Amino acid sequence: MTYLGMQVVIEGLALAAFGQIRDHAQNPLAAQVNAYVMQDESRHVAFGRLALRDYYPQLTQKERDEREEFLLEASYLMRDRFDAVELWQNLGLPIEECAQAMYESGFMEKFRNSLFTRIVPIVKDIGLWGDYIRKGYEEMGVIEYAKADVQALQDEDEHIARQFDARQREIQRVIDRAQAVAAE
Repeated sequence: MTYLGMQVVIEGLALAAFGQIRDHAQNPLAAQVNAYVMQDESRHVAFGRLALRDYYPQLTQKERDEREEFLLEASYLMRDRFDAVELWQNLGLPIEECAQAMYESGFMEKFRNSLFTRIVPIVKDIGLWGDYIRKGYEEMGVIEYAKADVQALQDEDEHIARQFDARQREIQRVIDRAQAVAAE
């Protein structure tokens, strides 16, 4: 269960968080750093995915059911954790109104959904795709992410990081050329 928790749930959460920063940062350095972090995290997920995909077919149905229950509970906890009830409570604000506003905000909806763009297709890919988990993801409204190509997502993370590398090389090339011209 450790691999499942770390390589799928936690790393999937990390990919979603870093992806939001990478894709929406106004600061180019923040976007670049997060692209590299995502490249690394994506490799961690790939390692876990490959290991678990080979391992899960060997489990009993009871063991698979336990893992699906764990996954679904973790998924609900992640989705619901970002409602910031403790924050509103500590600030003395109306919890129900604030939680509803947070839950319905476009950003939080996008972030909550992005959590599952990585987790759901990986869960399907590693073979924990029984009725229980599918029903849970249907109820959460994230089942459509099962259609995503996990390898294509990882390849895109790699591609974006390479684009930052290429941009950095081009900047350095221009600097070097300018310095050479100035030295003449």
